[in-house]
Amino acid sequence: MPAASCSGASRAADAARVADSTTFAETGTCGNMLWTSCVYQRMNKAALYASIAMLPVFAFAPLTSGGPESRPAAKLTKLAEPPKVNDTIPMFTIADASGEGVHDLAKLLENGPVVVTFFRGSWCPYCVGELNELQKNLEDITSAGATVLAISPEKPSETADLIEQKELGFLFGTDNENELATKLAISFELDATTVEKYKKYGIDVGESNDSNVWQLPVPATYIIDTDGTITWAFIDENYRNRADYKLVIKKLQQMQSDD
Repeated sequence: MPAASCSGASRAADAARVADSTTFAETGTCGNMLWTSCVYQRMNKAALYASIAMLPVFAFAPLTSGGPESRPAAKLTKLAEPPKVNDTIPMFTIADASGEGVHDLAKLLENGPVVVTFFRGSWCPYCVGELNELQKNLEDITSAGATVLAISPEKPSETADLIEQKELGFLFGTDNENELATKLAISFELDATTVEKYKKYGIDVGESNDSNVWQLPVPATYIIDTDGTITWAFIDENYRNRADYKLVIKKLQQMQSDD
């Protein structure tokens, strides 16, 4: 994927928009976001948003091997490249974010299409903004016959706080050690420079994910049809860019009318 450029001036402007915004939908960035860590709560929110906006967009080292086998989230062979439209996605089972039970993609597909979205964690304002936007559009998505499954490597306790405080009404899965994202070729490991910058701003990805590895998924959203075929896909290495759920709804409605 080609890397989009981002100058210091544009990052500063982006940070200013974040600090001034009140809703993700109105500004295209994010505001009024949830921070589950006491460190974040003590910091000035606008300053923290600006700090995250100034971090490098593409500071990562792509992974070339799967995660540890001790806590598997799915059993499938690592793909050579991210799944794309018209590909058949490998079936997977992933732990429910409550810490109890699992989500089996094959079983979910028995009830209709599934919208699967990968996000970094509740510490990321862009992720929280996307999830808020997804919640706003949830009724239209479910009316089109689809189920939503949001997947993050973050430990269940952090995700549970996010679900409760933001009143999110869709399914969440925990991708332990980013195993599923790695096997779908949409994960990366943060480089040492970026790790230090995140720590400076009070962000500890390893602690958040209950892992020794600073590893994250690339923001990605898929519509998966009942036969496992991907009918719509969004993948972007720039963490500021997220799926347009109006386009997701449009595609789901088209699929519904074609049945």
